[in-house]
Amino acid sequence: MTIKPEFQAVVLAAGKGSRMLEVTSGQPKCLLPVGPKPLIWYTLNKLQGAGFTDAILIVLDNQKAEIQAALDKEIDNGSINLKIEFISILEDKEDLGTADSLRLKEVQERLKSDVLVLSCDLVTDVNLGGILNLFRKNNASVATLMFPNQTGNVVVPGPKSKHKPERDLIGIDQQTNRLVFLASASDFESDVALPMSLLKKHTHIKMYSNLIDSHIYVLKNWVIQFLKSQESFMSVKGELIPHIIKKQLSKVPAAEDTSASIVNTNDKNNIFNFAKEDQLDLDIREISSFNDHLGDLKGAYHDDPIRCYSCIAPKGSIGLRVNTLQAFWSINEKILDIWSKVSEGKELPRLSSKAEIKSNQVDERCIIWDGVKLNEKTSFKNSVIGFNSTVNSFSRVFNSIVMNNVVIKEKVALENCIICDSAVIETGTKLKNCIVGNSHLVPEESEHTNEVLTEVLMHF
Repeated sequence: MTIKPEFQAVVLAAGKGSRMLEVTSGQPKCLLPVGPKPLIWYTLNKLQGAGFTDAILIVLDNQKAEIQAALDKEIDNGSINLKIEFISILEDKEDLGTADSLRLKEVQERLKSDVLVLSCDLVTDVNLGGILNLFRKNNASVATLMFPNQTGNVVVPGPKSKHKPERDLIGIDQQTNRLVFLASASDFESDVALPMSLLKKHTHIKMYSNLIDSHIYVLKNWVIQFLKSQESFMSVKGELIPHIIKKQLSKVPAAEDTSASIVNTNDKNNIFNFAKEDQLDLDIREISSFNDHLGDLKGAYHDDPIRCYSCIAPKGSIGLRVNTLQAFWSINEKILDIWSKVSEGKELPRLSSKAEIKSNQVDERCIIWDGVKLNEKTSFKNSVIGFNSTVNSFSRVFNSIVMNNVVIKEKVALENCIICDSAVIETGTKLKNCIVGNSHLVPEESEHTNEVLTEVLMHF
């Protein structure tokens, strides 16, 4: 007999990183270097820390081999022990949203339990046990994890521009942790009007505009089944979750009306036909003195079959989604200082034993990956040098991120730069505050400041 797990984990890694195309064009976003590890490692390591032994990973089909090869290295060196099942999105379906990904037939067939959905781009020290326990405690339909905004004002390489972060308006009942409102601040010109029925039902609402949705969601299995019937939903965060939150206020259709679903497709797909509670749970609640709120004579949970909750990360915790260029630059600036917290106490692999380091000027804030060749008479400060990259003599790299398979020729000076995969920096080049795109060649004796050097972005 096969025993169903309590939760199944799904990691979404099919995004193109459209808000950071300067560094994601031509390479998987989930493999961007964050300190000594690819970005997705932090999510998978977090799952391990929470006791998960396997995960479903949704990726683009044309990126699967590269991602699988990178994760195989982490499995071989023992830093990842998860059994990972890949589900690919074909090239003709690359524009699918997060909700579309969960609606894929291959995903639906595998999800038999309640589901923990995570994005591949979160770096955090928060234990997943908090959100899982909130979900368990309230037998919730949905539970989410929120963080205070931690990006701050970060000056990044490239042309100087003002970064205007997206903001959400989030309403949480302080007495019960019920998540009762979620919308983008851009949807409102000025005032936000809350329904009177909401204010009467939840009398301790606090509105937040400084919280970041972590894109970690715990979902009842019925939510996954409901999503299958809602083909118009493309986004989990933008459409599915707000829809379910609003439905907490709706009245359950009368029992005698349920027969209409036999002939009416709209009734059949009504969310309350999916959100049916177990009768034993209802009977226990009826005879129990438990109530989750005070101040009225309503029953526990206001007798709502649909219940959404939110867990706010403890003050001082680390939580950053690496989904913008600013966040990518910021997390690499911080990673050495926060490594022990976000890695679950793992040893920091700062200088790879599989790197050839002939330079005697590599400071203590540098991270050197496998296969790197640093020749004599080179100098490095506060930089990440990625897999199989080469830096030739009389060159210096200060405060920069050099990705994989990069070749830096002689007498090159890099300061505050991001150099993407397979780029070639020819002899005598001087770059300051620049981004060099994937596979781009920078000619000899070039000098650039505050520029993005790539042709790729012109195609978007």
